[in-house]
Amino acid sequence: MKLIIKSDTLYYLILPINLKNLQEEEIITKIKNIFLNYNNKYHFLEPGFYEAKVYNQKIVGTIISIERIDSFDFSEEIDLRVVIKDKIKVYLKPTDDTDFKDFKIKIDVDTLSLKDYLSLIEHSNIIIDTKKVLT
Repeated sequence: MKLIIKSDTLYYLILPINLKNLQEEEIITKIKNIFLNYNNKYHFLEPGFYEAKVYNQKIVGTIISIERIDSFDFSEEIDLRVVIKDKIKVYLKPTDDTDFKDFKIKIDVDTLSLKDYLSLIEHSNIIIDTKKVLT
């Protein structure tokens, strides 16, 4: 599991699991359980209303975009709405270009084999792009 914080209100949680074959209700229940257990352990979210967009990427796994929509002043609860999306673009940017001379500066994960992805992920930053989604 990997957590990427983009700003105070936007987080990406990457899970090495594939939820593609589950029913929508099962995905929502599983994501809420994972999310709340993760937050109970690390306390990275303040009370409020959040929207979690769930993306499946065939190599990376499940990517959850968590955005705070509203904060609660008089409650300690975290309310979560889960939305299942279809596609997302994920890139890797190697942190050390000398070790990976064969690869470009920004690598589209869809063009990599699982073996290449696993060798690059330890030495790369993950770039998640929900804007350049192929249809």
